[in-house]
Amino acid sequence: MQLSEFTYIFLTLCIPFLIYIVRSTNPKKGFSILFVAIISANIFLIYNNFSQIGLFFLAFYLIAYSRNEKFYYLVLAFVSFMVSSLNVIGFNNIKNLIPILLISAVFSSMMIGHWFLVDPTINRDGMKNIAKFSMYLSFILSLSVFANVYVSSTVFFNIVGNELLNNVIVFLFISAGILSYASFKSLQEKSYTGVMASTGLSYLSLIVSLGASGTLILSL
Repeated sequence: MQLSEFTYIFLTLCIPFLIYIVRSTNPKKGFSILFVAIISANIFLIYNNFSQIGLFFLAFYLIAYSRNEKFYYLVLAFVSFMVSSLNVIGFNNIKNLIPILLISAVFSSMMIGHWFLVDPTINRDGMKNIAKFSMYLSFILSLSVFANVYVSSTVFFNIVGNELLNNVIVFLFISAGILSYASFKSLQEKSYTGVMASTGLSYLSLIVSLGASGTLILSL
């Protein structure tokens, strides 16, 4: 999988988290504009008809932001980008989406954490639930690697040794889970500094998740 394809899928998988954040946290429209602008970079990564359709629906989501049907446009954008993603990786490699999903979850948590620093009146429940989701998914992925659900087959990594590589990946996923748990616990602090600490921990979790998921995808 090329870096452009990896990034394309990562941004696509951010859309469900955008839907959840807007529904649960109800941030101001500026957050959606910022997040949609980042996701719209997909048009430059893989330019095809589905990417154009996805971008079209993202624009309609912003235009219809004050209407109840706005979420339908996000769902349609997600479907369009996902069809394009599956055309790239193939249906036989759908399980490869799960490690990338972790990066999308942590990144989304970091994004709404930053927005809270701008608008501290928003609800924290959405941030807490995404942090918990990231924690559970990290541990599930670590168990999957440990149980050889994901098996390395790349010659370059075989030089290092599959057992050592798997141990490193498992350690990184466990570390990402611990950082996500720490982020969740920080959000339970009612003070402003709790969200600041959670956002900082999300940065660390994002770096570790990128290392774990990136290495895992490259080794498949």
